[in-house]
Amino acid sequence: MFEWGIPFGLYLINSIMGSIYAGKFLRAKTSGRTALFVWAFLSFIFESLTEERINAESSFSIILKAAADMVIVLFLSMLLYQKDLSKQFFVAVSFIGGKKIIVYIVIVMSIGLCNADWKISDTFLTQGWIDSIEKAKKWTAASNGVIWVITLSMYLLLLAAYLFVMSAKFVKKDYRLQKHENAFLTLPSLASLCIAITLRMMILSAENGVTETIFERVPATLFWVPFICILLLGVNVSSVILFQKMVQLNEEERKRSVLESQIRQMQREIAEIQDIYADMRGLKHDMRSHLESIAAVVGRTDGKEREELDSYIGQMEETVGRLDFACQTGNAITDVILHQKKQEAEKQGISFQADFTYPDQKQIDVYDIGIVLSNALENAVEAAGKAEGAKKISVRSYQKGSLFFIEVENGFSGSLTMDRVTGLPVSSKEDRRLHGLGMENIKRCAGKYKGDIDITIRETEGEKTFILTVMMYEKTFTPQMP
Repeated sequence: MFEWGIPFGLYLINSIMGSIYAGKFLRAKTSGRTALFVWAFLSFIFESLTEERINAESSFSIILKAAADMVIVLFLSMLLYQKDLSKQFFVAVSFIGGKKIIVYIVIVMSIGLCNADWKISDTFLTQGWIDSIEKAKKWTAASNGVIWVITLSMYLLLLAAYLFVMSAKFVKKDYRLQKHENAFLTLPSLASLCIAITLRMMILSAENGVTETIFERVPATLFWVPFICILLLGVNVSSVILFQKMVQLNEEERKRSVLESQIRQMQREIAEIQDIYADMRGLKHDMRSHLESIAAVVGRTDGKEREELDSYIGQMEETVGRLDFACQTGNAITDVILHQKKQEAEKQGISFQADFTYPDQKQIDVYDIGIVLSNALENAVEAAGKAEGAKKISVRSYQKGSLFFIEVENGFSGSLTMDRVTGLPVSSKEDRRLHGLGMENIKRCAGKYKGDIDITIRETEGEKTFILTVMMYEKTFTPQMP
């Protein structure tokens, strides 16, 4: 029958699976492979020593063993991985709570195997196939070996499945857990651990010098114990799934709120910009008319006064010329955005080139194009300002049939990390929940027009260029939020 002291096979399984599980959530201080092997080795040594030292069956020793397991996992996670206490505590509790619960599922399975083995042995004895002590010993050794291998295999499969589902459903592994979120995640696993400890205290009892298990005293527990254990594992997994859903919903709501805020802000500014734009055009027209009249008068004078007046008129023409935006796109909003970003870039010594034309059919809302340009150029200015080589930005637009493309290129340095879920670059800023929404808003706007974005990195003569291409389909007359 299954032994209550965990064998060395279980130590090995726990060590390897624990190291793999921790590596899914935590960032190693060295290479991930080194952390995996060191964790497995040290965990095996520590768990073996702990089990040998704490071998009593009292309630205190059972609690002490669970506490020792927790300390070992937390110690190894802090030794080999970067500090993230909330994530490290979740890894420790979910791993230990899960493995302790799975043990009792496997115990019931092993009891079934042992019962089957006893029936087979009785049959062999009855049929005379086992007719000597030597044959009985060989059969017992062989059957025990088979049961032991099957038991370990079932434990490995169940533990691997549980840990795989837990890590797979925890999609946002880079998410920084808050205290209340950590409590929400760890409480189910902590409850599982407490129930496992309680089961260990109840499973054996001695009466009149005879030791019995709870399964012998109450046969119904052969069904209810594994059933409850499976439910506990399901609760652990469900808490992770529910947490991820809440995080995703909160992020979607936050992104939508930011996008709507940008649109409202742009809508408020559009009326002002259009009025200013019209006033500037009228002012330029009037000023040029006055300058023409003045030039006609000056034309009738000569000498030194003529030279002074010509110089003065030239300066006035320069001033009037500055009223023109550097980029004439065919739309006041895109003119202003490109003009502002050009000024921001040039203040940082960044070369800014624009070849942008507002789409002819005007079937794409100017708000959406404005959001794309604002966010793309804001990211480009920030990245180009940190570039070690040439500091440059170029933006252009072009059309191919019903497709409208916006392409932004900028120099940048360092490496680019892509999010495994969104496929977008991960923000390098410390608080990623408050930053990195620009690219997501760009993709959201492109999606409204059945479009998408493409990101490529080009390296020429040691200099890297980040290229963002946004595609929008102009025949989408009624864009909807994805």
